[in-house]
Amino acid sequence: MNEPRIACATAALAPIPEDYCAVTASEVAAQENGHSFHRALHIGWAWGVDESGREYLDLLWEHRHPGTHADRYFADGTTEGIAVPFRGYPMAEDPAENAERERWYLAENRRIYADLRGRGLLPDAGANVPSQDINEFLQTGGQVDGD
Repeated sequence: MNEPRIACATAALAPIPEDYCAVTASEVAAQENGHSFHRALHIGWAWGVDESGREYLDLLWEHRHPGTHADRYFADGTTEGIAVPFRGYPMAEDPAENAERERWYLAENRRIYADLRGRGLLPDAGANVPSQDINEFLQTGGQVDGD
C-alpha cells in the first residue's frame, strides 16, 4: 500500500471520534474519492495533485453538533484549511445593515457549498445525512413553497 497516502489519511481522520468514523485510513488511501456515512456523521474525501506536483488529500467531516471541518493534508505533514459554511453571523441593530449581512452570509455559504461539492467532498444536494441536508438548506437561504 502507498505509505504516504496512508500517513495523510491517518492524520486527516485523527480528529474524528473513533466511534463515529466508519472508514479506515487504508480505505481512504485506496479510493480517489469517497463518502462515508455513520451515526449522522459524513466524511468526504478526494485525492489530488497541486501545481508543484505534491499529492494531497482533501478531507471534510461534518456532524450537526461539532459542525463542518475541512482541510488539505500533504504527506510531509503540512495542512491547509478549506473554507466551510458559516453557522451564523453577528446581527446588526440596524435592520438594513442586518438584511445586507444576511444576504452576504447566504450568498457566501452558497459559494462555499458549491466549492466543497466541486472538490468532491460533498455528495449531491439531498444525498447527505438528513441533518446536514437541513443545515445546508437553512445556511443557504432555502425556501419552502406554501401558503
